[in-house]
Amino acid sequence: MYKFKGIKFLTWVAWLIGFWLQSVTPAFAGQDLITERAWLEDSTGQLQWPQVQSRETTPYEGVLSKGFGDSVVWVRLRIAGTAANPGPVQDDLVLRIRPVYLDDIQVFDPAAPNGMAGRTGDTHHPSASSLKGMAFLVPLAANEQPRDIWLRVTSTSTRQLSTTVVREPDLLNLVQTDHLLFALYVGLVSIFSLWGITHWLFTKEKVAGLFGLKQLAALIYALCVLGYMRIFWPQSWSAHSLDLLSSLFSMVATSAGIYFHLVFLSEFKPRLWTLWALRLLAGMLFVNLSLFFVFDMPRLALQINLSTVLITPVVLLIAALLARGWREQDSLNPPALPRRIVIGFYSLLLLILAVASLPGLGLTKGAEIAIYLVQAHGLASGFLVLLMLQYRAYVRQKHQQQAQQQLERLHLQAEQDRLARQEQEQLLTMLTHELKTPLATMHMRLDPGSKGALDIKRAIREMNAVIERCLQSTQLGDQGLQIHASHVDLVAMLHDAVAACPAPERVHVNLPAQWPLLTDPQLLFIVISNLLENACKYAAPDTPIQMEALQATDTHPVERLLISNTVGKSGWPDREKVFGKYYRTPGAQRQAGTGLGLFLVRNLMHKLGGRVDYDPFGEQVRFVLTLPKGT
Repeated sequence: MYKFKGIKFLTWVAWLIGFWLQSVTPAFAGQDLITERAWLEDSTGQLQWPQVQSRETTPYEGVLSKGFGDSVVWVRLRIAGTAANPGPVQDDLVLRIRPVYLDDIQVFDPAAPNGMAGRTGDTHHPSASSLKGMAFLVPLAANEQPRDIWLRVTSTSTRQLSTTVVREPDLLNLVQTDHLLFALYVGLVSIFSLWGITHWLFTKEKVAGLFGLKQLAALIYALCVLGYMRIFWPQSWSAHSLDLLSSLFSMVATSAGIYFHLVFLSEFKPRLWTLWALRLLAGMLFVNLSLFFVFDMPRLALQINLSTVLITPVVLLIAALLARGWREQDSLNPPALPRRIVIGFYSLLLLILAVASLPGLGLTKGAEIAIYLVQAHGLASGFLVLLMLQYRAYVRQKHQQQAQQQLERLHLQAEQDRLARQEQEQLLTMLTHELKTPLATMHMRLDPGSKGALDIKRAIREMNAVIERCLQSTQLGDQGLQIHASHVDLVAMLHDAVAACPAPERVHVNLPAQWPLLTDPQLLFIVISNLLENACKYAAPDTPIQMEALQATDTHPVERLLISNTVGKSGWPDREKVFGKYYRTPGAQRQAGTGLGLFLVRNLMHKLGGRVDYDPFGEQVRFVLTLPKGT
């Protein structure tokens, strides 16, 4: 089964990244012939090589990190004395410069003819270099005496500089090691990208598709900054295009990564303001593209982009810390990952990208591995997303099993309910048949002149009404009552209903001469009969019952029928419960009844396309029937 231990997972990821970063550090650093590194800044950009040799320089170690700026940076490298090898002198030593997004680098060497050893940079076509490779390579002459060589560096991007001077046999080993490690990285990122896009095509899962696109943008940017594009760049294509491609995808990869994390974190219900902050950071792509291509301010655009890389992990970590998804867990849609893993990942991400971006902004000293820390982020996020989707698949499978079990239980319960209802219907049908026949016999053979005959007839009528309502309620619940509409004269129907009610002499009608209506006469007769019987039963004794027609008007564009009576001893019905099944007021318990009359009235009116409302007025219990439109 799936078990996720946050600390162990983060330890494993940190070990993997650390191993990779350590591996990309040159294995042959001990054979570097540079014994001293120093730099000076030329703010005017007018100094020449003979002039800077007499200037005071500032020593540094490892990678020079000068951030963004318009000034020229001069770098002095002290090379140890080496004996010349047989063969061409210029092939004996090689100056290796990284990263490959620096614009222009001029190399001055006292041992070179005219002092100029070479010129390189991403504004120069790769084919112009005498040595082809994934880094900037400049051949140097061997000399038994130590000497200083000078590099003049200008760039619109961040001015990070890693330099190594080695013999050619050592260079071959370095290049092979770089190719192997970079190929491993490119292969993994390519697999992640292909997997994410393919997974999206089959599942339409947005976070997987965005992950694939993010990895694709990171892959293209990696091919530029790792030097692969320099090897395969066609000679007919300009070096400026290669420079633009690298700068463009550095910005696209940043925004693609931010948007991916925005969607990914949305599953954990982060605070709204953190989502807007991430949208703003992702939207900086359009600002940077405008600065780069419209306003011709590439340095500012790249500086903003790198600052975004530094700010984003802080916002991501805050968003993860403040997210409510783990506190407001939904049993049907739980968070895709445990909180400790997400928080741990974004803490690690903040550390990685801070180490990567701070030197690029010139805020801290850089080390060799800092050049490749951005690529390490792609690997870390890739492993996280794989883990997330694996865990999510497990959770969904578990929920599907639970839902299937619940569905089976519901089907079983529904079948049991159906059988129980069927038995009840059969029992009710049998009882009504067995009861109605003897009641009819009793009614026919009852002597009208005998003592108590009227009371007995009323009791028989009430028992028949109870039986009829039970049958109608059952038919209504089983959808057994069907609408058979026809044209009727409602006035005649109302007079028939009044004549059939328990106390027709108490009913006062106010009806038009004719009232044509398209409806089901049988069901509407049941509705009116129930309302009249209800009024006769519960009205105060010997008080009139009002039946009044309200024709359609401009303010009331429907036809209505009002049936009202004075409140009796049973009291006022509860407005919220009056149409409920089996509801009876506490004072009505002495009267025979089922509590189904008004329940049937409401449901039958709904089937007829009208409605009934309880609308008490003064001392009157009043029911208002809104009838279907007449024809």
